[in-house]
Amino acid sequence: MAVVVSSTQRPRPYHFKPVRSSISKCRPAVILPGLGNNSGDYQKLAMTLNEYGVSTVVANVSRFDWFRNAAGLADPNYWRGTLRPRPVLDWYFKRIDEAIQKAKPLAQGGTLSLIGHSAGGWLARVYMEEFGFSDISLLLTLGTPHLPPPKGLPGVIDQTRGLLNYVEENCSKAVYTPQLKYVCIAGR
Repeated sequence: MAVVVSSTQRPRPYHFKPVRSSISKCRPAVILPGLGNNSGDYQKLAMTLNEYGVSTVVANVSRFDWFRNAAGLADPNYWRGTLRPRPVLDWYFKRIDEAIQKAKPLAQGGTLSLIGHSAGGWLARVYMEEFGFSDISLLLTLGTPHLPPPKGLPGVIDQTRGLLNYVEENCSKAVYTPQLKYVCIAGR
C-alpha cells in the first residue's frame, strides 16, 4: 500500500493492483539474502514480485550456511582487517550462480535482475566482477553498505574485516550505466 498526498488533502491510502498477465515482460529477479538470513526470509517478497509479474528465484541459503564464514578466522588477513572475499565466500558465490542458472530459462533469452539485501548487495557486486554480468541488467540493493567504514575513528570497527575495502578497491563502482542499472535503497 502506498500513500498519496497532495498539499490540500489529508493522506489517503492507495492500493496498487498486481499485474496479472499470462505473458510477463518483466525480467526475472534473483534475490540474494543478507548476512544471517535464509531463503525463507524472502518468500513474502518473492510472492509479491510474482503477483506483479516478476518471476523470482531466491538463492538457496540457510542460517547454518553463514557459519562457513568462520573459516575466515584462520586467515591472517581477517585479523589484519584485509580479508578478501575468496575463498571464504565461495560458497555464497556458488549459491548466486545456482540461482542465476535456475532463473535464466525464465528470462527467455533476456536478462535478469539481482536483488541483494544487505551483504547480498555487495556480494552481488563481487560476483559480477569475478564471474561477469552478461546475464544481469539490474542490481537493486536493499540496505546494502557499499562503502567501507571510515578509518581512524575511535569506536569504529570494520565488521567485514576488510571485505568492503576490497569491494571499494576492486569492484566496478555502483553507478547507473546503459549496460547495468544500479538502484540502491537505504544504503550508501
